[in-house]
Amino acid sequence: MTLTNRMACLSMALVLSLAAVAGEARARSGPYVDLVDFPYTEANWDRFYDLQDHLNREFHDLCGDTYCEGEFSNHVVLQFRCSVNAPSGRVASCVLVIAAGNLEVEPTTGEVVPDSRTWACVAPLAPDTSVEALHAALGRPDALTRPLPGTHRSMHDALFECLN
Repeated sequence: MTLTNRMACLSMALVLSLAAVAGEARARSGPYVDLVDFPYTEANWDRFYDLQDHLNREFHDLCGDTYCEGEFSNHVVLQFRCSVNAPSGRVASCVLVIAAGNLEVEPTTGEVVPDSRTWACVAPLAPDTSVEALHAALGRPDALTRPLPGTHRSMHDALFECLN
């Protein structure tokens, strides 16, 4: 490969890299990003999904003895999401979506009749909660029952209010 060809390849690679960065910047039209995408697109992917799996296990362990008794007996965590102010690294909001349902068979028609519900439960976050503080608080054992950073409230408190 000649020097001219190498220079052309390097120039093309630089242009493509800059175009990708510019495209990502255009896609982000405001200062807020999903926690998965902080500090850049998919940077927090594994850590975030490990956290969501941990919260799912914590919820499952608590659910039957607390807010999951009553009309529905099969509550599950559907999704956990947080928005982050990218420039400051502060968490703006987090929501845990819970679903539950029952299926009944209509005896005269044989139709299976669903009765389902979802709840979007907002985490009681302090205004200046950092991404690191959130991960540390929700990644620990008993994450749902211990107060969130800068508050006297836990996810358990929020879930109890939300689901009842």
